[in-house]
Amino acid sequence: MVTSRLLLAAEAHALALPENGLLWLNAPGDGECGIAPDQLRASQTIFPEHARLSARGIDATPVADGQAEAALVSLHRAKAASLELIARALTLTKPGGMVAVDGNKTDGVESIAKALKARFDGVQSYSKAHGKLLWFPRPETLPDLSEWEDVTYLFPNGWVTRAGVFSSDGPDAGSKILAEALPPLKGHIADLGAGWGYLSGEVLKSDAVTALDGIEADYHAVACARHNVQDPRATIVWGDVREAQGTGYDVVVTNPPFHVSRKPDPALGIAFVTKAAAMLAPKGQLWMVANRNLPYETTLEACFRQVKTVTQEGGFKVIQATSPKNPRARN
Repeated sequence: MVTSRLLLAAEAHALALPENGLLWLNAPGDGECGIAPDQLRASQTIFPEHARLSARGIDATPVADGQAEAALVSLHRAKAASLELIARALTLTKPGGMVAVDGNKTDGVESIAKALKARFDGVQSYSKAHGKLLWFPRPETLPDLSEWEDVTYLFPNGWVTRAGVFSSDGPDAGSKILAEALPPLKGHIADLGAGWGYLSGEVLKSDAVTALDGIEADYHAVACARHNVQDPRATIVWGDVREAQGTGYDVVVTNPPFHVSRKPDPALGIAFVTKAAAMLAPKGQLWMVANRNLPYETTLEACFRQVKTVTQEGGFKVIQATSPKNPRARN
């Protein structure tokens, strides 16, 4: 369990825990805040974390709603996304209720503290474990928070992204390199870790693609992808790639994530590779891009009969793997 500073501050008698329940925004799946599960509501946009909250008996939704007596915000890595969460917490909390913000120094909590103190009275703080908890009473009348609430980015070509999603400022370099290396694909395609839809859109430029299923763990990225990929052949779902059930795909494309937190962890990308092999038809192929230093080759060679590095560019490698060793027939 990850103990929030709200509980640590209560144990240090710096504040009292809310007595009438709590709304926890961006709650970690294994987070502990001192509130009983039946008195806790949570929001979490990352599917595996959301599933962990639900499995613990916590009422979890991807986006917070409903009035709250008190709210706790765990900061996002992106400042704009954190400010939007705080604005939502303020909107949902009753006047006089406590609004608390918990974050590490690496999450930019000091910058958030300055923003809060510039707009609200009575902001208190508790420092512990390389981070800080901030809390204050929700005022009767809120200041203008529209700047904090505006987190959608619109590109001239019509693409939409959102603060906090991966590569929100445009297509990431790896996906662009993979898209340029792909031949025209055909058949039923899966895009694992579809993000806000750039790679799916590039794949669908081939008329020979009959269907594309995108799976993405970030709820907000899924919403963007559904806007950006308005092709009747495409279906984008919110889910955990590691739990995907589809089989018999002709091609899997992926730019797999390799961070679970801030530290690189190739285990997640390895899980994408093994899942791709399980999803493909007997003659199916995987096309993936990865940082050149990430060690996927051993797993690829264990899962596929043929593995080839197609190109290396700008610190990335594009790999084609064909004929999975344990293929699945199409459902």
